[in-house]
Amino acid sequence: MIEAFFYEIAAFPFFQNNQNEIYQIKFYDGAVLLRSLFLQGASGVFLYDHVRRKHALFFFLFFFGLLAFFYIFYFGLWHFLVIIMEIKSFRLGENIFPDIFRGSQKRRNKDKSVIDQSIILDIYWKKTKYKFDFSKKFLNHTSRLIGKFQNIKKLFLFPKLIFLKKKILGLEKIYQIFQEKKTETTSLIGNLIHTSVSLGKNAKLVCLKIQKNFSRSKRYVIKYNHVELLKLIGAVDYDRGIKTSGNRGYFLKGIGLLLNNALIRYGLDFLVKRNFIALQTPFFMNKNLLSKCSQLEDFKEQLYGLNQGEDKFLIATSEQPISVFHLDETIENGKFPLKYVGFSSCFRKESGSHGKDTSGLFRVHQFEKVEQFILCSSDYLESWVFFNEMLENVKFFYSSINIPFKFLNIASNSLNNTASKKIDLLGFFPKSNTFRELVSCSNCTSYQSKKINIKVKPSQKNPGNNYPHMLNSTLCATTRVICCILENFQTESGIIIPSILRNYVGISFVPF
Repeated sequence: MIEAFFYEIAAFPFFQNNQNEIYQIKFYDGAVLLRSLFLQGASGVFLYDHVRRKHALFFFLFFFGLLAFFYIFYFGLWHFLVIIMEIKSFRLGENIFPDIFRGSQKRRNKDKSVIDQSIILDIYWKKTKYKFDFSKKFLNHTSRLIGKFQNIKKLFLFPKLIFLKKKILGLEKIYQIFQEKKTETTSLIGNLIHTSVSLGKNAKLVCLKIQKNFSRSKRYVIKYNHVELLKLIGAVDYDRGIKTSGNRGYFLKGIGLLLNNALIRYGLDFLVKRNFIALQTPFFMNKNLLSKCSQLEDFKEQLYGLNQGEDKFLIATSEQPISVFHLDETIENGKFPLKYVGFSSCFRKESGSHGKDTSGLFRVHQFEKVEQFILCSSDYLESWVFFNEMLENVKFFYSSINIPFKFLNIASNSLNNTASKKIDLLGFFPKSNTFRELVSCSNCTSYQSKKINIKVKPSQKNPGNNYPHMLNSTLCATTRVICCILENFQTESGIIIPSILRNYVGISFVPF
């Protein structure tokens, strides 16, 4: 019975030695494993790396051994081993267990080995950092001592000092290499996936809700698609747009511009009434900040660089600048939630969408978007309450415009690294009899705030470092919503403007 218990502990994947190196403990008898756990648990958890003197180690082990003897005598061996096992399991950080992240990576259909690579790189980074810091202190101490010596002695000591400096420079290079590799590898690890996210390639087709019953007049017909309708009402000029800015370029004119501005204004009013703070964001960001809230492949497929060195990039969504709005800040828990509605022009290369939607306004390089963004406390349950709130906002917004829609729970293998869960809203396009994406709503939990270094101020209830949860959702990407409105509100003679937008547009009907 005891040997079987020791075997289970030996197979526990989080055990490490006192050098923070990963190894596998094979089957041991009870006495050997107890001694191994006892010595490594003591020296590895409670002693800092710089305290390596023999007399300190002997004194500590003797004192800890004495305490352990009385503890075992009073509480029993089982309770002692459980305590040691808990200590060993927290070696990689407080409440961090590598197997959970390995499972999350597997559900994403991504490489699980990046977890182990990150752990190993972190180990060697810490070792090199310790050697580098210790060598610098030793150099400074040696330099002060040499300054007290006479000139003759200095001549003999200077060569050693130069040799030590070269060694430190070598350590610094190795330290920087490990730091860069660790950062690069860690960025490949995605956020922990929520348990309600569907698995498998076909899981994206899981429909949560369809809202297709809406009031239609008998005058509505299904005759033209949105590309043809935009031309019929004179809302856009493609030819001059392509001459001016190239592929997917366009000029909005007449009713096209009025509808675009109406959706922006209605979207802002809609969320401001729900206690969101309106923000108009910058149109470009520094690369070092953008890399903290975007994936590496986005720089190639989505983002436009402003110069040859590409130190600055045009934003693809207002979510990016809003996420760094509180960069390096510590926010009091009482100020949460912070709700923002962001408005901006968005710029995307759409490199991964070559050949898709080349006509019309559904997929273009430049468009306007209204975005909802929430920062809330580190309470895990609270962030999912706000996630549902954002979905409700989206639901009421499109219901008020009278657009049919459905919600889709995005599959784990289709999630980006930042999202723990993502739900899309798809609007109905009657001409093609399909639902197409209008909204994407994501809960990124604390994944982004850790990279951006936004913290919650410690309190008695929540001591230590806590990071707020960050959530984002599209409310309205104007060009796509215009396309959806035109197809759903067409008649034989023109387009009926949705009633909720008529005060913003100024008219109720647009003839062909």
